[in-house]
Amino acid sequence: MKRYYVLIALMIVLPQLMMAQNFADAYRMSYNQIQGTARSAGMGNAFGALGGDFTSLSINPAGSAIYLTGEFVITPSYYINKTDMTVGGSKFSDNDQSFALNNVGAVGAFKTNKSEAGIVSINYGIGYNRLANYNSNSFGNYNQSSVSWLDDITAYANNEALANAYLEQSIGEIEYRDWTTKLAWDTYLIDPVYDNDGNAIDGQYQSILYQDEKVDQRKTFSTDGRLDEYLFNVSLNFNHKFYLGTTLAFHDIRYDSHTRYEEQLLDNNSYIHDNDYYMSGSGFNFKIGAIYKPVQTVRLGLAFHSPTFYQIDEKSVLSMDSYLSQSYSSYGVNTYNYDFNSPWKVVLSGAAVFAKRGLISVDAEYQDYASMRYRRGGYGSDNFNDLNSEMGDIFNSVVNLRIGAEYKLTNQFAVRAGYQMYGNPFKNTLEQQATLTDNTNVFSGGFGYTINAFSVNLAYSNSMSKISEGGEQPNYYQVPTEKNNHNILMSFGFRF
Repeated sequence: MKRYYVLIALMIVLPQLMMAQNFADAYRMSYNQIQGTARSAGMGNAFGALGGDFTSLSINPAGSAIYLTGEFVITPSYYINKTDMTVGGSKFSDNDQSFALNNVGAVGAFKTNKSEAGIVSINYGIGYNRLANYNSNSFGNYNQSSVSWLDDITAYANNEALANAYLEQSIGEIEYRDWTTKLAWDTYLIDPVYDNDGNAIDGQYQSILYQDEKVDQRKTFSTDGRLDEYLFNVSLNFNHKFYLGTTLAFHDIRYDSHTRYEEQLLDNNSYIHDNDYYMSGSGFNFKIGAIYKPVQTVRLGLAFHSPTFYQIDEKSVLSMDSYLSQSYSSYGVNTYNYDFNSPWKVVLSGAAVFAKRGLISVDAEYQDYASMRYRRGGYGSDNFNDLNSEMGDIFNSVVNLRIGAEYKLTNQFAVRAGYQMYGNPFKNTLEQQATLTDNTNVFSGGFGYTINAFSVNLAYSNSMSKISEGGEQPNYYQVPTEKNNHNILMSFGFRF
């Protein structure tokens, strides 16, 4: 069966056929929504000026200097992601659930002298906080589509005039941008065009579809991974009035994505395309911060975070399986490595304490996404000049807000509430890459109970974001997607 035309509107370059490094990846490696302890999460992680909680060491390093005694804390959590994807006017819902260890750490305080003047104590902190959770599942169907992905693949092959002999090579000899065409060729989903004498016309192709054939399409998306920060902190307490600290942080990142695209054709024919992407790496940054108490009931905080300097390894596995009169399969594996620098940030904070019963805290965080940079790709052979030169055209700087409140109903029992807003740094929706289309809003609440040296805290947070999910297949170019993440955290702390 044949279709004897190609699309007039040709997508000249499909994103997965180019290098995997793109703007969506840069944003993912730079975006943090710290999850830390249950007390911090319940108060919207607004701890830049408050300190006295292990999460604060990832926000303002001076926060450990607020401690008068040592503390060990551990925070398990239960994470639920719900995703609603709209394809062809229909909404499809899916979810993902997982348990995690969001935080574990210890802080120690060493008094330097018996007086309350000068340097009162030298404090330290060691442990880790989770900065991001990438787990999600989603899918969308589109039935009786008049356009097939095979039309795009065929049009691309004809536009590039790819030679038959070129596609006959092993996939390792093929340019990465041509891999999908190669996979379709290997699985007999596209064929050469023949002249009147039955000879193949080199560089001309047609798909196996009938004229005006309609196809049923289905695409599934699955991601998993996390970003963790392991930190070493030192801070100084001056007169219980001024606090100064620094944190050296090491990041461990892992992100895996799996997409499967299926088309059901006539005559019980079908094919499946899998795109599996694996990214892992490590990085480091440093933070410096200060907290000042002009009066006992007011705290002011200021912190600077350097860029995180990452070294990244990635692997892409593309495969195609066709189910025709016979079954065919083909795949290719591509690996790459590069360095990446995330944006720097500045955190300005303020907090007020009321009658030793209640408090309110606010963090304002400035982050310049246009300063992100890819570096030294392919063991230093790629400088990414073209990609880096466009960062300022794609991204804005943003101001993220975190607001939290706590009120002690008794000396032992406290209730909390918080709100976070993370600004959308994208100037426009990217054609075929995942793009945030609105600000991310996080609402949270919780409570805590303390008895002697032991404390237990519980928190719930709900993060809501809107994304345009990119895809190279027709009807999946820009898919409106809503993500609703629920996180339940419980922290156990022991002061010593």
